[in-house]
Amino acid sequence: MILRTFNNQFMFEYSTVALERTQFVINFYRQRKLPITGSAFYNECIRLNIYQNNRAAAYKIKEDMDAGVLGDFKADIHTYVAIFNDVHASTREDLALLTTYYDEMLGRGIQPTDLVQKPLIRLARKIGEIPLVRALLESPGTAKLTDIHSTTAARLLSNKAQAYIAQYDLVGARTQLEELLLYHIPKDTRLLPSTQGYATGSSDIRIPYEFTRTRDAFFIYVRSLYESIIRIYIIRHRIREAHELLDDMRRTIYLPPSRMAYNWFIRYHAKRKNIHRLHEIHDMMLQDGVAPDEYAYTKFITACMYQPRPRRLRKLVDKAINDGKLPKTLGASFEPADGPDPAIDEAQDESAPRPSGLPEIPKHIAELTSVHDLVFHPEDCVRFYQSMFLEFDGRIKNSRDEQCLPNAHIINAVMCAYTMLERPSLVLREFIRYAYHQSRLYPHQPPPDIKANIVPVAHMFKMALDASDATDNQEQSQRIHTQMVRWGVRLPNST
Repeated sequence: MILRTFNNQFMFEYSTVALERTQFVINFYRQRKLPITGSAFYNECIRLNIYQNNRAAAYKIKEDMDAGVLGDFKADIHTYVAIFNDVHASTREDLALLTTYYDEMLGRGIQPTDLVQKPLIRLARKIGEIPLVRALLESPGTAKLTDIHSTTAARLLSNKAQAYIAQYDLVGARTQLEELLLYHIPKDTRLLPSTQGYATGSSDIRIPYEFTRTRDAFFIYVRSLYESIIRIYIIRHRIREAHELLDDMRRTIYLPPSRMAYNWFIRYHAKRKNIHRLHEIHDMMLQDGVAPDEYAYTKFITACMYQPRPRRLRKLVDKAINDGKLPKTLGASFEPADGPDPAIDEAQDESAPRPSGLPEIPKHIAELTSVHDLVFHPEDCVRFYQSMFLEFDGRIKNSRDEQCLPNAHIINAVMCAYTMLERPSLVLREFIRYAYHQSRLYPHQPPPDIKANIVPVAHMFKMALDASDATDNQEQSQRIHTQMVRWGVRLPNST
């Protein structure tokens, strides 16, 4: 029992301390020559050697058990469970060896259990042996676990669902999820330390062994399964079903969705400029206590101001026409192929430059305010920007505040928004914020962010110069020119 406890601790935590404890107990038995009364001792010795990547020693113990060298102890299902749970197995040769033991087990009339199939399915899925994954899923396993084993069921069914997902079989994955939700919620309500840290894929979740029977552990596995299915829905552009599953997850489990899952939705809707959806996701994150990170706010803010590529712009216009927001006559004359390059940080050479420095929209629809409003959302951009400062406990009015350091893409989009709203003083404030912090962080060299984002930074300088001219601030204009020389920045269309 002691050996099994330490080995189980390693299985959940991957802690080398657990292995050291197991080795100490085994050495104690051997030194004192204590009697071995069952095969469980040798099974745990096999597990220890497998975990220590000493497969030869593990296989030797199993062979000695079969040969009767260790007494009247034969290999049983627990022996094979110990062999199959090889955390170091990662190649086709490892899989071939394990399948050999699997065939041997079947030949001896030992029925496979979920604890045997789980590591085989995981390894086969990892190296891409989908036919073997399918065969293992179709083979009979053990009977349904009882409610007291709900966390064990969560681990096993999550692994099976991941295998179905590897086959692009979402129906099978949803079936595993529905079966898992039938189990009773564990009564142990102790909270795991730093629960948000256990939001990785279900095959890699590591939970302290003492908490493996808790309600938190159960819901972490359930959440991971939900999010794995949601991710495939989003990849397949089945966004309605992804949102339905997200709402179901928020109702079913008390743990909030992970930040990673929310970022999948943010990326999807930001690319399609679904600003109202982005507001909904932002509100959901705040309600669930999931703080948006820099990646999320970058997507929130830039989605409001970037101009999509012609193909995406065409879809936006068509959707607006179908929703009755734009006249149907626009559809026949709209030619997005003649439009500009999509990024808000690239110049438009074919049209007359705009004082704002904003990207051009196609000439033949430039006068349509409705299309302009369809593409650019400066008020929403500023609203997300203000929320970011509140989230990071910064002061937006203080350009030298060090609590919140927006990146070049955020500053570029916000400066575009303030330019469109005809707030030149705020355009200068955001430029000063970016220039101050970059100079503070890199006082003796051009900041790496400049080279990485040379085009948006050049547009930021251009908008700052236009704003200084609009406010008749010649002193600020001279500082901007000096900073351009210092960082080696060229304005768009300049030679």
